[in-house]
Amino acid sequence: AAEAPYPADWKLVPVRQQGDPSIVGPHGLKVVDYNLKVYMYTNDPSLQSSYYATGQQLRPWPGVDAVIEQDIKPRAHSQGLTYVKHYEIPDVTRIDQWYSDQLYKAVPSQSQAIAVGTEWTMADGSPYFLLIHMNVSESANMQNWSIFSSGLQADKNYFERARKQYIFSLANTRYALEPIAAYNQREAQKAGQSWAAFNQRMAQNQAAFEAQQRAHVNKTEAINNAIMNGYNARNAASDRQQEQTIDGIYERTKVQNTETGQNYKVDGYHNQYWMNSNGEYIGTNQSGYNPNLDENMNNQKWQELKQVPY
Repeated sequence: AAEAPYPADWKLVPVRQQGDPSIVGPHGLKVVDYNLKVYMYTNDPSLQSSYYATGQQLRPWPGVDAVIEQDIKPRAHSQGLTYVKHYEIPDVTRIDQWYSDQLYKAVPSQSQAIAVGTEWTMADGSPYFLLIHMNVSESANMQNWSIFSSGLQADKNYFERARKQYIFSLANTRYALEPIAAYNQREAQKAGQSWAAFNQRMAQNQAAFEAQQRAHVNKTEAINNAIMNGYNARNAASDRQQEQTIDGIYERTKVQNTETGQNYKVDGYHNQYWMNSNGEYIGTNQSGYNPNLDENMNNQKWQELKQVPY
C-alpha cells in the first residue's frame, strides 16, 4: 500500500497491547500510537435532533490552537508532561493532504489535513514529541473531524536525531495508486444508490468514515511491517551477492563439514574437498577419490566437505 524510509535499527512491533509501543529502537527509542478520536457536527436542525435523540454528541471543529488547549494539553498534563511549543509540519501535512485528496467523496465536500508537532518535557526532564494528524471534512450540512497522534521518546543525546528521522519517514511516505483506485470504485458504487435511502446512507457514510480512520491506522502498521521485511530480505540478498563476488575475486569456494555443520572457505574450484582433524584440507577433481583409502596420507581421518550455495 505504501513505502516509508524508516531506519534499519528501528523495529516495528506488529502484535501488541493497547499502550505498547508500535516502534522500538536504539537509545531508548519508542513510538506509541494513541487512540483515534472522531467528532462530527451538523448545522441542520433535523439532523441535530436525530443525533441528539440517539445520544451522540456534536462538536464543531474549533481550530488547531483550540484542539491543543482543549484536548491535548489536559490529557498530556495528566501524564506528567509539561508543554513547550507546537508548530505545523508542512512536509507531513502535504503527504496527509495528498492522500486525503485522492479519496472519493460521496457528496461534494472539502477536506483539510494538518500535521502538528508538539514538544513537551517529561517529569524527569526528558524531552517528548507528540505528532498529531488532524483531518477536517466539510460538506453543505455535515462536518467530520478527527485526531490521531503518536508520541516519541528517546535518550536525550539521541532524541533530536530520532525526532527528525521520524518526521522525515512520514514526510516521505509514498502511497501506491492501485489500492486508492479500488477504494474509490467501491465508494462510487455506494454513492450510486437511490435518493430514497439518502438518510440511511448518511448514517452509513459516518460509520464508513470511522472505519476508514481505523483502517488507516491498521494499514500504516501493515505498511511498516512490509517495509521492514522487504528491507531485511534485500539486505540479506545483497550480503550474499557481495560474499559471492569477493570469493570469486580471491578464487575461493564455500564448503561445509556435514558432520558438524561448520562452513569453511577453501582455495580453488575442485570437485571434491576433504579436511582432516587439524583443519588441513585437500582438493581434487578425481572422481571417487577418498584420502582415507590412500596409504600416502599416513592413515589420517579425512571428512568430505560439501559445497554449499550462497
